[in-house]
Amino acid sequence: MARQSYSLSETEVRRIVYLLLETDLVVEIIAERMGCSKSAVMSINRRFHIRDYGKHRNTWNVRPVMQTERDSLNLKGR
Repeated sequence: MARQSYSLSETEVRRIVYLLLETDLVVEIIAERMGCSKSAVMSINRRFHIRDYGKHRNTWNVRPVMQTERDSLNLKGR
């Protein structure tokens, strides 16, 4: 169940960013796994410009800038 009136820690935000970048999990599953709301996950997605949904709810692309940053940070193997 999602928590209300709770700020996500920096570690939780980083974990959500990682899940958005590196997995094919849908927002609902990420929110459930992290114990937060779907809107919190989408807010993090918008803040860091990770996934581009292109007006679709079920499909997305990882933005090219994020792919480049991910590759430069060598996150691919983690």
